[in-house]
Amino acid sequence: MNSKILNAPLVWYRWMRRPAKGLLQLTRYREYVLFVTVTTLLGAKLGGGTFDHRLLVVLVANILVVGFAFMYNDVEDAPDDALDAKKARRNPISAGMISPRIGKAACLIVSALVLGLYATLGGMTLLLGALCLALAFLYSWRVARLKAVPVADLLSHGLSLAGLQFLCAYFAFDQGKPYSWLFFLFVMLISVYGELNNELRDIEVDRKAGIRHTADLIGVRWTKVLMVASLVCAVVLLAIFLAMEMIPRWLLIVPLVVTPMLFAEQLWHLIRREADVMDDREDMHDPAILVGLVTCVVWFVADKMPYVRFF
Repeated sequence: MNSKILNAPLVWYRWMRRPAKGLLQLTRYREYVLFVTVTTLLGAKLGGGTFDHRLLVVLVANILVVGFAFMYNDVEDAPDDALDAKKARRNPISAGMISPRIGKAACLIVSALVLGLYATLGGMTLLLGALCLALAFLYSWRVARLKAVPVADLLSHGLSLAGLQFLCAYFAFDQGKPYSWLFFLFVMLISVYGELNNELRDIEVDRKAGIRHTADLIGVRWTKVLMVASLVCAVVLLAIFLAMEMIPRWLLIVPLVVTPMLFAEQLWHLIRREADVMDDREDMHDPAILVGLVTCVVWFVADKMPYVRFF
């Protein structure tokens, strides 16, 4: 048999490996899958949801719509990311792994999948999902570029990457207590904190690229103040929902038990004054998301198995 025919699969694999890796890298899935899972579980649970096919569909749709936001952001930011060595390596378009055209085509396919999945969950969920998709597009699209408009950057990020995912999950079931959908403000405030954190981290690179966002407008000090204020408001809102028993109070035992275990290293460094809460805040993000994930899973399981609840 012709050696060229025998080697064809190997040649094809080598030719496809780099763009395939680039497309996977474009999704940046490691940065949001766990957080989106938490916001989706929260929305579904407060919407009266259970473990069924609707939860799976809305979870996949929410992950994909946030994936679209990250993908399209890298497509539009490729020229700017090329100005920073670290960002250039992370962005597969800046790194030359895939072309902008392939990146845009991937975004188009993902957006079609998103709308198709949301459409199976009812009109309200489709409407909210389409709004989320539109905001994610406008956030990065260079003609609008909401992320470069102070205040609009926070609102669009908070809605498109957290608040609307919560609402999509909520209305996929829509059997919750009156006004329980307002808890979307909690996840939105957490997302606003995340946006301010990103703006503060990237402030120098963004200035070189001509991006003037909220952090650049108000400065480093007031950005940190606003970050703390966002978290405080989120905690206050959580306390209100607990007081009104829209979220069961017994559920507090889960983060009280899990937090010391997941934050052990960070707490040790803080006690020894080897770390600063604000300067080393990013080291606490992943453990915090895991605390939320464990809490949500226990909430779902406990409602299926009442004897799990001890309080």
